Amino acid sequence: MQYLQRTKARPTLDDLTASEARWLPQRFDPYAGEVIVEGQAVGWNAIEEVEVVAAPRASGPAGWLVRYLVHGEERYHIGLYFGHEEAVLPNVTLNVVRYVLQCVAFYAPLPVRYKGQDGLVPVVNE
Repeated sequence: MQYLQRTKARPTLDDLTASEARWLPQRFDPYAGEVIVEGQAVGWNAIEEVEVVAAPRASGPAGWLVRYLVHGEERYHIGLYFGHEEAVLPNVTLNVVRYVLQCVAFYAPLPVRYKGQDGLVPVVNE
């Protein structure tokens, strides 16, 4: 089972594009006590798991248009799971995914399971 490796450096918005840096704080607002995800408050000590999945797209011409012309790149959903609840950031870029994962690895005081694409953030296997 993979867990996010704790980090000592607080993540910054420096690696995000200007539009990502403007968009993200409206939907993901981390601070010491908790994080606000799409208006839902989630305590860092409550987060048990994070999962990253590629956002599904319709097959055929419509799916191609949305993926490459509307979004311009692959998009992902990132879910934070706590108790029987979840908080999801849908259709985000890979830069945003990395930032969110880095925030969880920095702020969460307890081990957090990770499911998703390899190589996005450091993980430990237990």
